[in-house]
Amino acid sequence: RLWLRNHAGRDERLGVPLTQLFQWIWPNVPCDHVAAMLTWVCLHEIDQIRQATPRLIDQGQRKGLESLFHAMDFGGKGYCTAEDIAGGRDQGIQAKLKNIVDADTVQAVCGDRRVSLEEFLELMCEDGFRAHEGAKQVVLADPPRGKGSPRGGSKLRQQTREVVGVTMWIRQDPPAWEVPKRNALEVEIRRWRHMAMLEAA
Repeated sequence: RLWLRNHAGRDERLGVPLTQLFQWIWPNVPCDHVAAMLTWVCLHEIDQIRQATPRLIDQGQRKGLESLFHAMDFGGKGYCTAEDIAGGRDQGIQAKLKNIVDADTVQAVCGDRRVSLEEFLELMCEDGFRAHEGAKQVVLADPPRGKGSPRGGSKLRQQTREVVGVTMWIRQDPPAWEVPKRNALEVEIRRWRHMAMLEAA
């Protein structure tokens, strides 16, 4: 405490970097070894923020959604428009009244684009499940935020952390404390790997 108060600089009072500790413990440690140790620490930190891989919808649900898509895909174009999903362009008043959703609502959600089968599966998939093997995003089945309010609708997304060679599922909108854990260590790993290359040259 006396040393911290009387001798330590501002940075030292804030704490000692992990890499500095490594160098104190192992004074002659090569840069590639420091990068390896940081990678182990990073993998441990990633385990604190990664989410379980969501399950795939079962085959029965998928077949039902595929049948619905093909019924809406008038003319077998291989995609649906907002109008297709809303029941088609040429509908009488009675048919429009029977539709669950109108074209304006579909456009508000999907935009004015062509919706492929995989996108349709993702839109219609049950919350908390992956619509197909290649799905990169899942809407969670959050509880309502309050009485009478809609479900939270937070999302998981698949992300690859190339620096440490990990593909994982994480929250799309993470809590504030989680964000630094995602990036800081990987920046250091890159730096020490670069120094290891210079050291080996």
